[in-house]
Amino acid sequence: MPTTRHRKVRLWLKYGKAKIINHTPFTIQLLFETRNLTQDVTLGMDTGFETVGISIVSEKQEIFSAEIQLRKDIGNKMTERRMYRRNRRNRLWHRKPRFLNRKGNQVLAPSVKQKVDSHLRLIDLAKSILPITKIIIETGSFDPHKLKKPNINGKDYQQGEQYGYENVKAYVLARDKYQCQADKKGCKPVLNVHHIKFKSQGGSDSPDNLITLCEKHHEQLHAGKLKLNVKKHKSLKSATLMNIVRSQLLKTMPAAIETFGYITKAKRQEQNLEKTHANDAFVIAGGLKQQRSQTFKFFFKRKNNRCLQTNRKGFAPSIRKQRYGIQPHDLVVWQGKQYRAVGVQNKGAYLKMTDGVKTVVKSVKQIRVIFHQKTLVSV
Repeated sequence: MPTTRHRKVRLWLKYGKAKIINHTPFTIQLLFETRNLTQDVTLGMDTGFETVGISIVSEKQEIFSAEIQLRKDIGNKMTERRMYRRNRRNRLWHRKPRFLNRKGNQVLAPSVKQKVDSHLRLIDLAKSILPITKIIIETGSFDPHKLKKPNINGKDYQQGEQYGYENVKAYVLARDKYQCQADKKGCKPVLNVHHIKFKSQGGSDSPDNLITLCEKHHEQLHAGKLKLNVKKHKSLKSATLMNIVRSQLLKTMPAAIETFGYITKAKRQEQNLEKTHANDAFVIAGGLKQQRSQTFKFFFKRKNNRCLQTNRKGFAPSIRKQRYGIQPHDLVVWQGKQYRAVGVQNKGAYLKMTDGVKTVVKSVKQIRVIFHQKTLVSV
């Protein structure tokens, strides 16, 4: 259980009666027998596409409160990796791609799996530190069809807007009456289907994100000589992903209690609380008049940086051939003061670090590492 008896904790650590388990949040493990003084505590989680709220509440106080930013770069990293692998295969190996060598149980896309794993990892971390007796999760069940067309019902779910067309391209061309939408007069007969929001920027193949252009205007648009006055469609990617997160969480943790947004909103308004992920998690956990805790901010970082070296223009090419012992966000000590590592310099000879106010660069020989930061980093 959490304690405010900081002097006693310092003495335990000094005389070897406890050891540090984690620095963020600061956690110790006792090395001697003691009575069981734990209490019943409830974990409330406000699931999210970009930000997750967590609150751990006992009968008298809120023990822990945090907002965690999830990673949003998985899709781009996978695209970049695919490009490098394809390039290497064509340049060096000269072999055809294989499509039947994938794991059969890999049913989730990497970006989706990372979101699910992040939620589960946060719950497992809380359970490893505190005696969690109840888990309450706010989930969302979205109907993408109703979000696009509120009046949809019955057979309209099976016979959507593309019903009867050969493919998406055929539907878009027919919808736009086989006319260039940049200039419906005097255009070339060759028509292209253009992504309003580019695929490289996260655009989808949804008909709302597609428009018909003639070959001339299509080339001008990609050359930057033409701008379209078209409203970009609202992506339903987050709604689809949260449906998957909900099903996976409930499947993995059948003992967890499910609650919904409208219940959370009513409880939050009863207590006149501001709309935040931390406040939502507090009322989800059953928080009423308990003493509130400080809300911590965390984010998930990439654990292993696979990038060898980014060569700067005007400098000789260089290749990083080793993984240095001090990584970004690690906690280090220099001259008795604690710093957070920013990055190594001069092939690992020097370390750039900050105390939150100023940044210094010192030799790694004068620095002692006290904690290697893992994937979850405090802001």
